[in-house]
Amino acid sequence: MSDPLVQLWLYNDWANGLLIAKMKKEAERLPANCLRLLSHIMNAQLIWLYRLNSQPSPVGVWDEHSLVKCEHYHQLASTGLGIKIKEYNTRASEVVSYQNTKHEHFQNLYGDLLLHVLNHGTYHRAQIATEMRNNGIEPINTDYISFVRNRERPRLT
Repeated sequence: MSDPLVQLWLYNDWANGLLIAKMKKEAERLPANCLRLLSHIMNAQLIWLYRLNSQPSPVGVWDEHSLVKCEHYHQLASTGLGIKIKEYNTRASEVVSYQNTKHEHFQNLYGDLLLHVLNHGTYHRAQIATEMRNNGIEPINTDYISFVRNRERPRLT
């Protein structure tokens, strides 16, 4: 296995892309909560990316978007997070100061923030899968091991 952080980034990109494709296919039958949760995943990834850049976020944590906008935000966030991961070796122990959505101030390690944002979507993708199943839509398998088994992964350069 290559660097675990790179693996998580590649996995997160793959799982989000797969989920977006499934949601496009099922758009007519898709429960509104699925899009709400996908919007939240994309918002969170952008929020954390902007925090890592010491910039204000362009989105709120629960802003709702169209599927097209979610796909755009996914591409933007994934590209940006890839850049942040390239910087990891020189910034891993850097302390990042930021303010959460409740305007509380925190400081955490750069590496911990990257791990958090890459792990966060897993929880909500599972919620989306449950919502799909409860509404008669067969969810997709976004397990990490499925990514490893079925995907030729590019390397971060």
